[in-house]
This record gives sequence, C-alpha cells and structure tokens, in this order.
Amino acid sequence: MKAKNKIKSLFNTLFADHLAFYIVLGVAALCTAFLLCGTKAENGSITLDGNNAKIEEYTEKFIEDANAALYRIMNEDAPTDEETIKEFENIGEEEGLGAYTTLDQVIARRKPDGDNDGGNGWQCSKYTAYLATGKKDYSSAHPDYGPVNGKDVAAYLVKNFGWKYIDKPVAGAIGSGGFNTQYGHTAMYLYSTGTNTAMVNDANYVPLTVSTHNMNISGWVWVVPGDYNPDPEPTPTPEPTPVSSCSLINVVKGDTMGAIMKRCEGYVVYGEAMNDYAKTWYSTIVKPGQSVYEGWVSGTGVGLYAGDTIERRE
Repeated sequence: MKAKNKIKSLFNTLFADHLAFYIVLGVAALCTAFLLCGTKAENGSITLDGNNAKIEEYTEKFIEDANAALYRIMNEDAPTDEETIKEFENIGEEEGLGAYTTLDQVIARRKPDGDNDGGNGWQCSKYTAYLATGKKDYSSAHPDYGPVNGKDVAAYLVKNFGWKYIDKPVAGAIGSGGFNTQYGHTAMYLYSTGTNTAMVNDANYVPLTVSTHNMNISGWVWVVPGDYNPDPEPTPTPEPTPVSSCSLINVVKGDTMGAIMKRCEGYVVYGEAMNDYAKTWYSTIVKPGQSVYEGWVSGTGVGLYAGDTIERRE
C-alpha cells in the first residue's frame, strides 16, 4: 500500500503538477518540427506537401478587405507623392499655422461662394483646415479630401496646431458638429442668427464648392487660435451721483419731504433713507437749527412749516 502511494506521489510531482509546462513544450516541439519539415508554398503558407494551404472564401475576402483598407489609409488618405511630402516638410509659422494664427487671417482666407479650388473640389474638412492653417493639399489621390472627417476638425486643430476650445463662437471660429453621424460637418462661424442658428461659411453644403448660408449649430464645438483673447468686457460707466441743485427752499403749504427730495434729487426713497435725508435739512426761521427729522420725532411731530426757509447742510 505504501509503495502504491509512493508511486502516486511521484506521478503527481513529475507530471500532474507540471502539466501546463509539458503542454507548452509539446506545442513548441510540434511547431518546430513543422517549420523544419514543411515546405513554403507559392502563396506564402507552409505545408508538408508544398501545396498552397486551403483558405475559406470568407477568410480570403476578409484579408483582401483588410489589405485594401490598409492601402487606403496609408496611401490614399495621406500625401504620397514627393512634391506633397516636401511641401508638408516646409510648413512654417509664417504661413499662418498654429496658435499664432489670428482670426483676421482666418477670415481673410475665405473663398467666394461657388469656388471649387480650380476643379479639385472642397470637402468641408479640407476647406476649414485651409481657413485655419493656410494649407489645402492633404491627399494627392483625392485632392478634395481634408486631413480628417468634418466632425473631427476642431479636435484636430487643438491637438496639432495649438488651437483652443471656446464656449461662445466668434467670427472666424472653426466648428465641428454632427457627432452622431459617420463624417459630421465643419464650418467657419460668421454671426448669430438665433439661439441655435448661425450664418456660416463652409464647403460641400453645395457639393464640393464653397457657400455661405444659415445653419443649425446646436451641439457644435468651436475652436480659436491659442493666442486668441476676447476683447475685455467694457467697464460700465457708473451712474453719476445726483447732485442736489437745492440749498435753500421756501416751504409752502402742502410741501412734503418726498416732494422736496423728488424736486432736488430726481428720485424718492423712504424708510431709513428718507430719515437720513430729512436730517440734512434745517429750519432757519420757525425752528432755527432744528432739522426736519428732529421735528418729526419731537412732541409736535411736525418737521416742515409753511413760511419757513429750510437749508441743506451735508
């Protein structure tokens, strides 16, 4: 019995406890043997008999589509000819790129409605990227293409050219919208026409041409050059403190402090403010030296007397 347990323990130690290791080792040995003994076929696959490996039709289509997409991304959506590459290598701040672009420069690049870039055409992203940077050639294979989709232009300018987001658009700001669509849209803001509408300048609203039109901009984001600073809000001119034109008043029957304040100050206030105002008027004939307020709180309760002359003393 002890011998049986000893054999079982030895089995667990040598095999069961290292099962994963033995599986990996076996797979590695099998792959090595296949590579050493196999023959490379015409399509690049490795088989034992040297014939092409059989690939299912849907797998072949997937590979073809993937290769086509990779080719498009790497060749068609990027400049590939030497002339274009050279032009991109010479990008400089003097051409209006980056944070140092001004909104005046952006607006000055605006093309007339109907312009189609000499027949090359304008996609919306190509046009606003041109307005923002001064560059308009992004694909030699598709000269109407821009650098990114319309909905991504604002983020593209922030990431690559030092632009910044702004809460409220101003003339010359570049915007992106349509984030729930495949390509979205982009335009230059001109002026507001309503709560969620604006006059914009863009391209491809009329196919591949520039146009100016009213558009709903609800949900759009807007960017401006990094150095842009809005004009400071004008400092409101304080209302001049009314200066009384009254210094002496001959009191007549029916006069009140409210009427006198209205006549002298141009407004009327009550409560403590009226009390303070009454403390500045003094009798000069009937109760010399007594203020109107003191008359109010006296035993008589009278502050103004017909025939009296009251004097303003600050």
